[in-house]
Amino acid sequence: MRFKKGSKVEVLTMKEVPTGAWRCAEIISGNGHTYCVKYGWFPITGEAALVERVPRKAIRPCPPPINGTDDWVPGDVVEVFDELCWKPAVIVRVFGGNNMFSVRILGSKSQLKAHQSRLRVRQSWEDGNWLLVGKGSSNSSGPPKRKRSWLGFPEAGGKKMKVIEKEYLMAMLEASILCF
Repeated sequence: MRFKKGSKVEVLTMKEVPTGAWRCAEIISGNGHTYCVKYGWFPITGEAALVERVPRKAIRPCPPPINGTDDWVPGDVVEVFDELCWKPAVIVRVFGGNNMFSVRILGSKSQLKAHQSRLRVRQSWEDGNWLLVGKGSSNSSGPPKRKRSWLGFPEAGGKKMKVIEKEYLMAMLEASILCF
C-alpha cells in the first residue's frame, strides 16, 4: 500500500517493548519503499516533533474503532495506550464498574492501571483488510480469523521473534538516510 503526504498512520517500533508497539505518525514524504514520518509535538514536555525514515513494512493505516468492545475480562488480549504508543497487553483485573483495568504489557512483568478509553481491540492489517486479533476475532460463517502477519504480534515463538527483530532492524538500517 502506498501512503500519501499527510496520511495519518501507525509505525511499528521495537524500542518500547520486545513484542513491538504502534506509534501514531503522519507521512511527510516517501517513495513507496520508505517513508519520512513525523511523530507529534508535545507542548507539555517541550519535546519537538521527531522525524525519521521508516520502511513501508513498518507502517499501517490507523485502525478503525470497533464498537461494543467494552466488556473486557481477565485474560483478554488488548492494546493499551501507554507512553504515546499502542502496546499489546493482557487484562489482569477489572475494577471500578468495568471501566478501570489492571493490564500487563506483553513482554513485561509490570502492571499498570488503565481506563477503558486507553484500551482497544488488537487488529492486524493484512492484504488491505483489517482482521481482529483476540477478542471478537471469530466469525459466524467459519473458524476464528486468527491469521497474523509477522509485524508486531508476540504469538511468534522466541526464535521467530529474534528473526523478526533482525529483519525489522535491517529494514530500519536500509531506510536510515536523512529525511528532506
